[in-house]
Amino acid sequence: MRILFVSPFLPYPPVAGGHKQVWTWLTRLSREHEIAFVGFHERESEAANISEIARHCAVARSRLRCPTPHAYWSFAQAPRWVSEFWSDDLAREIREVASDFRPDVVQFLHTNMGQYRHCVNGPAAVATALDIGFVSQRRYLAEGEGGPAWAPDPIVERLHSRFEWLRTLRYETALFRKAGHVIAVSEHDAGIVRAVAGHNRVTAVPPGVEPEQLTPRARNPQPGRVLYVGHMEHLPNLMGLMFLYGQVWPHLTKEVPFARLIVAGTGTREELGRLGPRMLARMDRDPAVEIAGFVPDLYALMDTCAVMAAPLDAGSGVRNKVIEAMAAGLPVVTTALGAEGLAVEHERELLIADDAAGSARELVRLLKDEQLQARLSAAGRELVAREHDNERIVKRLERALMRAAGARA
Repeated sequence: MRILFVSPFLPYPPVAGGHKQVWTWLTRLSREHEIAFVGFHERESEAANISEIARHCAVARSRLRCPTPHAYWSFAQAPRWVSEFWSDDLAREIREVASDFRPDVVQFLHTNMGQYRHCVNGPAAVATALDIGFVSQRRYLAEGEGGPAWAPDPIVERLHSRFEWLRTLRYETALFRKAGHVIAVSEHDAGIVRAVAGHNRVTAVPPGVEPEQLTPRARNPQPGRVLYVGHMEHLPNLMGLMFLYGQVWPHLTKEVPFARLIVAGTGTREELGRLGPRMLARMDRDPAVEIAGFVPDLYALMDTCAVMAAPLDAGSGVRNKVIEAMAAGLPVVTTALGAEGLAVEHERELLIADDAAGSARELVRLLKDEQLQARLSAAGRELVAREHDNERIVKRLERALMRAAGARA
């Protein structure tokens, strides 16, 4: 089978959740099928990464993304996060690659890339919802009457957000209905897609881990050591960190004064400096906080931590960080939203709390109870081995792509 990937980002290096998932699909599918890749890079410094992608592809091309200005008030326009990913240059690349490569199926690796469907005639079109935009935006609107505190005018920002939600709902509904097949990241999200698309051409392909990551490993957690992980250019991750340190951490340290917070992930200083400079200054002054930034071996860091905090209250999809923590045997405290799409239960594989006091209470409880840590660690690993082994997950994607290509033929 000949598969063309059209991507809003370069999946190498696989530093964020979506990048890791796409990189796994690309590298594993390339063992049995011919792959072509066309996508964006965000900075000139990233352009060289296409060479690593090319090692697994018959064709690999990328273009620098240069977002164009967006008119909020035009009801005819696509959503901002779609129009900002339009490029005449990328459209030409897709047409040229499709003409020469002649794919059996084209997988658009995020819903905003579905706008390029008209650039490819003939092969089956598969839309991928790494998250569902209209769900994420509806949750953002539900957070309160005003916009975010860092917005120049929160009320105007909220009005803009309402328009964006309506545009996104219309855009994604049309995309899902017209797609030959849709890939969602959980059965929960697949149900939403089926409801708005009006068909059953939907397959849930959750994030996974490699078999070697499921091998039992010795952990050496340091008492009181709490890990927060996130690619901070993804706003829900930054919001989760600000909630954790601003509202949860003060409660926690009253009960566990020796607690230490380790923040791992790219863009922490840059994004906090832009949207929360006062909090960044506080964290820099706090001897109990370490901003580690990008960590090459995240699993080694996880082995030194007693618990991972993931108090996420925005976004949609499945949180790779929660799956990776459970695979590493690191107990997790998260929110109902952070656990969404996973076959987990409170007290069985992880702990769930949705407010600051509750999150602090569960973190304190876990930090003080080594038997609870051990029980959640074992149950989390067992669930990931059963539900998120990449050997089985990528086969599920492969079968969906083959069905789409066969239906089109």
